[in-house]
Amino acid sequence: MTTQPATEPKKMRRGIHQETCGRIRDLILNNQLGADTDRIDEVALALHLGLSRTPVREALKVLASEGLVEILPRRGSRIRRPSISEIHDLFAVIASLERMAAEQVTTLADPNALKTLRNLHDQMLYAYRTQDRDTYFRLNHSIHETIIELTGNAQLQRTHAELLARARRPRFIAITSAERWSESVREHDLLMQAMELGQALFAGQILFQHVLKTGTAYIEHLEPSLPEAAP
Repeated sequence: MTTQPATEPKKMRRGIHQETCGRIRDLILNNQLGADTDRIDEVALALHLGLSRTPVREALKVLASEGLVEILPRRGSRIRRPSISEIHDLFAVIASLERMAAEQVTTLADPNALKTLRNLHDQMLYAYRTQDRDTYFRLNHSIHETIIELTGNAQLQRTHAELLARARRPRFIAITSAERWSESVREHDLLMQAMELGQALFAGQILFQHVLKTGTAYIEHLEPSLPEAAP
């Protein structure tokens, strides 16, 4: 007679826990939670997810360790907004990493790699023309990730993934500005052309400035009440 392994329930609980973290993380990063107030209504969130408050609270603890949420003793939790200096530093590092990656990928000039990027780029342009902001952002995010992945540098990929996750919410908020959205599209057009023409240094510079401008747009135009320094 065989019995179910004792580890199975633990694996199931771990899977549910990870899924809950992922769902709440996506709500925060895509600005679908806390858009009007930073406070997190745990009861409403639990109802929205179809869960009890316990897994929601546990997930929020994990997200607090990632810097997305702040747990307030006896006052619940809220979405943590990084300071202006933190945003500057975050986008400066991401910009530097992506410039290096763009230069490397352009120098290698792998036809298949460029074809992959062109396909994502064209899909993104269609999403822009149809004003499908969610699809645009998903494809835009994929382009930035793909450029990093095409370097084949595992350490770079891990570092970039961690930083890009922290920048995802500001990046999504940035394109709620019609002016920044259209400017971002023009920058991506220039980037694609430079990469296809093999202009490595130019491609790197375009992407570097593109990332910095996104951070600046978030700070100056869309989040004027950001704290000057970390609390």
